[in-house]
Amino acid sequence: MARQERARAAAGARCAGDVRDDRCVHLRTQRRVTMNPRIEYLLRAIVLAASGLMFYTKISDGTLAFYINQRFAWLSLVAVILYVALAMTMVYKASLHRRSERPLGESITFDVIPLQARNRRRLSTHRASWLALGLLVLPALLGFFTPARPLGASAIQNRGIGLTAPDRVGTVTQAQRAATGPKNILDWLREFSRAADLSAFEGKEADVIGFVYKDPRAKQDEFWVSRFAVSCCVADATALGLLVRTPKAEMLPVDSWVRVIGKFTMGEFAGERIPIIIAERVEPTPQPAQPYLYP
Repeated sequence: MARQERARAAAGARCAGDVRDDRCVHLRTQRRVTMNPRIEYLLRAIVLAASGLMFYTKISDGTLAFYINQRFAWLSLVAVILYVALAMTMVYKASLHRRSERPLGESITFDVIPLQARNRRRLSTHRASWLALGLLVLPALLGFFTPARPLGASAIQNRGIGLTAPDRVGTVTQAQRAATGPKNILDWLREFSRAADLSAFEGKEADVIGFVYKDPRAKQDEFWVSRFAVSCCVADATALGLLVRTPKAEMLPVDSWVRVIGKFTMGEFAGERIPIIIAERVEPTPQPAQPYLYP
């Protein structure tokens, strides 16, 4: 160890007086492009801990449901545990590196490797370290500083709205589970998909909750009461809706949550005959704790 320190000191003294020496150029380059391993491990620990805290915050305040299907929420809890464990591992690795007396970022090596090849390798490692930290910190920053809100009318404009919701083979439908209570939008669309004749729904009462979406193809006295169905996460979300006819349609703000009570009648939208709700009551309602519907 003493011999290595003397070698470093001698190299530093030589470099101070001779900038033309290839070894000196190499040492100066290393001071610019390397990161102290201890500092790097601590930074990784901070980023990993922040990511775990972000997931825990989403779980505790209930906004996790804005991103994934509720049946996968336990995986987020597992992620919190893994992030904390990894952060502790980084702290432990940092503790193994004794605090250096050299300035931050300085690293001196004496391996016999061509100067240009060594510089390229060190520069690549340095960039990879910062890139890895950046990739870790970006989701945490987005999670903390981006307001959490569910998908709404603007997402429907990009994805379109579904008029059918077929049953998945081998599953118990939500309509079957909710046989004793009011059907939601997904339940009604599944009933429509299974029906041989949609006119059989003429006069049936509907009581649904959703947000207001106004399609430019709809009439002035019509709007869509809409929800998103999520199988796994918002990436596979499907917009569903029932067309509502009411004189109050123009006064309803887009994205506002409403409860619609009325009866079905056969109507037409975009050249297709579909059941339409003739609203008897349209009243504002708070956004549900679970804004999505789950197949």
